[in-house]
Amino acid sequence: MTDIGVVVARLRQLPDISGGLVELEPGIDDARMDSWPVPVPAEIRMLFRSVGGIRITVRRSVVNGHTSAEHIDFTESFNNGDYLGHDVGWYLEHAGGPGSHWFVHLDHGDGHFYVDVDRDTGAWGPVFQFWDATDTRRLALSLPDWLQWLSDCVHQAVAEAGTEDVNAFGAAFTDRWGEPVGDPVRVEPVRAADARPAGDPVLRDVAAGLPDDALLADLRPVTGVAEVLFDLPVSCRYARRHGGAVLTAVQWDGE
Repeated sequence: MTDIGVVVARLRQLPDISGGLVELEPGIDDARMDSWPVPVPAEIRMLFRSVGGIRITVRRSVVNGHTSAEHIDFTESFNNGDYLGHDVGWYLEHAGGPGSHWFVHLDHGDGHFYVDVDRDTGAWGPVFQFWDATDTRRLALSLPDWLQWLSDCVHQAVAEAGTEDVNAFGAAFTDRWGEPVGDPVRVEPVRAADARPAGDPVLRDVAAGLPDDALLADLRPVTGVAEVLFDLPVSCRYARRHGGAVLTAVQWDGE
C-alpha cells in the first residue's frame, strides 16, 4: 500500500498548485469514525483525520458563473442508505450489503466508487466502480493508491492546461482521471459450478459458498485496472473475497 504520510502530503499540496481549484475538507474525528457501520483501520484513520474530502472544480458556466465539481467525500451519505433524502438501499445491496464496503465518490456519469471492506478482518482493500448494471471495474489496489492517482491527475492537468481557464483545467483533469492509464484488462468470469473442481484452492474456497449459476472473477493476475462484465439477465449483488482479489456476482432482481 502507498504510504499514508506521502499521500496526505501530496493532497495538501493540491490547493496551492491548482490555484484553489482543489479544496480539501476538514478531517474527521475518531468519534465520528467510531459511529460508522464499518471498522476503520489505523492507517485509514490517519488519512481521514487529515482530509475529510476533496472537491475539484472542473467546470464554470460562461453564462452565470455556476461551477461544477468532482467531490470525493469520505462521509458520503450513501453509506447510511440515504442521499438527498432518498433511500439508496438498492446501491448498498448492489455493492455487497452494509458492512462490506465504503462509498467515497459519486461521479457525474452515475458511477459509484467504493472501497472493499473485509467483513471478517475489517481491512480496507481495493477501490471499485460500478454503474446501474452488471459491469464493474477495480480501479486501484487500495484507497491510498487511488488518491495518489488523483493527485497525479491534478498535477498533470495543471501542467497541461494551467489554472486560469477552469474549463480547460477540468477537461484535462477528467480526461485523465475518468479513464485509467492504458486499456483496462478484461477479466472473464467463470461459473461457480465450474470453479469448484478447479485446482486453485482460492477459487474453490470462494465458489464453495456460491450458487451454481453465480459468477466469479479472479483479479489476482491483474496489477492495474481490471474490468469485468458479468453476463447476467438481471442485476446482481457483488461481493469480494480474499482481500478483494476475487470478485463475485450473484443474480438479484433488485428486491
